Amino acid sequence: MSRVTWLFTDGAIDEQVIIAVENSFGVRFPDDYRECIKKNNGGYPEPNIYDINDDEGGAVFDCLLSFTSKDANVEVVYELTSLPEGIIPFARDPFGGLICFNYCDTKDSPSVVFYDQESVNEDKIKLICDSFSELIERLYSD
Repeated sequence: MSRVTWLFTDGAIDEQVIIAVENSFGVRFPDDYRECIKKNNGGYPEPNIYDINDDEGGAVFDCLLSFTSKDANVEVVYELTSLPEGIIPFARDPFGGLICFNYCDTKDSPSVVFYDQESVNEDKIKLICDSFSELIERLYSD
């Protein structure tokens, strides 16, 4: 994760803030994400482009959802979105799409999925990768 720079963060958060959000969702976030959000709460990654799959390249990772800000707050976004059970948002793109953890199959190591709330077909959820670290490693510049 060292090659990614995080811009415009909402400031560092402590473990208790993370635990409170985890408790509200009934999950434990992956350790790699927990370490990142502690320092980069609400931050914008640079580089910020990733591929959802071989057919759909060039998706944009806009920012991490914040644990503290009223704008783009992770709990507020979850409440305002009709996400299926087990799909927990942690980031967004500039167009209203959400990057989420998928806890449907496992509570220990959730995969990372894209949730397209604008999609009219049944395929609103698309697998991106197996972990938060893998997503961050995949980021590239245009």
